[in-house]
Amino acid sequence: MQSATLNPDALGQLLSPLEITPTQIKQFHQQGYFILDNLLTAKQIATIVERFDSLFNTQFETGASPDEWYGRPGVSQPNVTQQMTGLWRCDRTLASFTLSAKIAQLNASLMGWTSARYGLDTCWIKPPNAPEVYFHRNNTYTTAIAPPATVTCWIALSDVAMETGSLEIVPGSHFWNCTDKIRVLHAPREDYREPLWQAAKQAGVESPQIVPIVLPPGSALFLHGNLWRGSGQNRSGSKTRRSLAISSLAGHARFQLPGMGDGYIFERYRQQGSLDLDESHYPILWSQDGYRTPFLADYCPDALVESDKQA
Repeated sequence: MQSATLNPDALGQLLSPLEITPTQIKQFHQQGYFILDNLLTAKQIATIVERFDSLFNTQFETGASPDEWYGRPGVSQPNVTQQMTGLWRCDRTLASFTLSAKIAQLNASLMGWTSARYGLDTCWIKPPNAPEVYFHRNNTYTTAIAPPATVTCWIALSDVAMETGSLEIVPGSHFWNCTDKIRVLHAPREDYREPLWQAAKQAGVESPQIVPIVLPPGSALFLHGNLWRGSGQNRSGSKTRRSLAISSLAGHARFQLPGMGDGYIFERYRQQGSLDLDESHYPILWSQDGYRTPFLADYCPDALVESDKQA
């Protein structure tokens, strides 16, 4: 597996006060993840959670529907894990977080990219007794894109602990020579770790180390797109686990040729006769030369930049 080139210029231009160090970047490349504390404030978390409630009550501020939606009221089982993708298209308040230049810059710096564009933004709401989520790799769902590489900023909006169905990762598994396939991730009928066991066997790893993530609200876990991750059942009985995942693609990313790779969400925004990712749907959020897709300035503020101004 080819490692990304670290870009010291991108690191040096990080927007204050968010900072990552060369040591953290090294950890990310070696382990496939790293944790950044205090990314969001309690007030920002409350704002996001309030907007989640509106979306799952089918109150779409922009009038646009999400790209993907599991856990619909009155349709799905009451304890199902709720997931919604394409939040920015539905709600400008959430867009002010998921389209933030700061998060895109952090993601880009970890991958050694000189620019980053929107990839996916997803909310996860895991109520008491919600079942497991299959182990998977995010890059499996982006093979229609070249390069098929993502990085995700996964932000805890409540306490993330073992009892609430913590996110589980396997450090170093982003180096494994293995395959994965697209599957429905929710409520598996077999061991939710079965895809991991199969991948480990294929990669020649006898005993993969599963690490449960424990995070306080507002802290973020940055995940390499090839890192294996999943989550167990919420056994708390009374606590709901909430998180927001913001994934970036490289600014220079394009579509593969038609018919190559998988990416059912991405494919619905493919332009006829072009391999370019349309910035109307996949805007550039940060670039080293200062470029940012122009319509974003009018679409929503940058919540993390605005919070700096008020500090």
